[in-house]
Amino acid sequence: MAGVAGLAAYSGGAPPPRSRSIELNEAVKVAIPKGAREVRLWIPKPPSGGPQSTELLGVDSPLPYAVTSEPEFGNQTVFLRVRRPIGRTLEVRLRYRIARKLEEAFPDDKEPSAAYRIPRGLLALDDAIREIARKQTQGMTDPVEKGRALYQYVLKRMAYDKSGQGWGRGDSIYACRVGKGNCTDFHSLFMALAMASGIPARFRMGLSLPEAPEGALSDYHCWAEFYAKGSWIPVDISEAWKNPRRAEYYFGHLDVNRVLLSTGRDIRLSPPQKGPPLNFFHRPYAEADGKPLYDIEFVRSYRDNGRRA
Repeated sequence: MAGVAGLAAYSGGAPPPRSRSIELNEAVKVAIPKGAREVRLWIPKPPSGGPQSTELLGVDSPLPYAVTSEPEFGNQTVFLRVRRPIGRTLEVRLRYRIARKLEEAFPDDKEPSAAYRIPRGLLALDDAIREIARKQTQGMTDPVEKGRALYQYVLKRMAYDKSGQGWGRGDSIYACRVGKGNCTDFHSLFMALAMASGIPARFRMGLSLPEAPEGALSDYHCWAEFYAKGSWIPVDISEAWKNPRRAEYYFGHLDVNRVLLSTGRDIRLSPPQKGPPLNFFHRPYAEADGKPLYDIEFVRSYRDNGRRA
């Protein structure tokens, strides 16, 4: 993109598809506690914008719903509320059409807010992270060069390893200390280092789409973006770790085999939940009389909608 030089093109064999369209289906079943007076349910709605376009094709529910948007990160939800529930469950089915394009650095003239500059929750800084950031970017003035140095550091320092306890929470201090985890840990460490270097960064939570034309989606996938020279530059360091031949590509580019669900950490929904902020938002959240509910059955599946281009 104009203004952001030095981002490598794909060099790992046959070029990847430049677009992919899918139909995404979701089924939610919330167990309603006996005696509950009010149940509220928030379901993450994949956004439209940039490389992703989303169309909500239908919501099958006995209740009316609203599409809401929280003010800090702009995350959208399909929101439902039932007062004095009669049944023992609340069931909802949703269907989307989602199209993805290859993602590259994209311009944004809007100055990043404090939400992308100041650590929060488990995305935290300590002296060790500050010192690593200082050493890795010493003598550099170009924010893209700094971002690349921090990307390379995390790629070398971290291992994609989900053994033991503590991984999967996006705890930057934990990731810095142990050097292993999943995508949340990789990208939380990168974001903490970026913020320590004065570079805005944001957390992107979504889904990874298999190569198969249809199937179940049982897990999440996340990546990060940092802001430099008027553009948000994407990075996917955990995928780079798993695919070393594509390590250069995943600095500044993302493939089409993903769906964006939400942005940010320590998220307050709309309308605001009574419980604590959400560490990240990738699946339905529900409350009964202001208390979080954990008995939620949730199934996602997809199928390709046309050929990949």
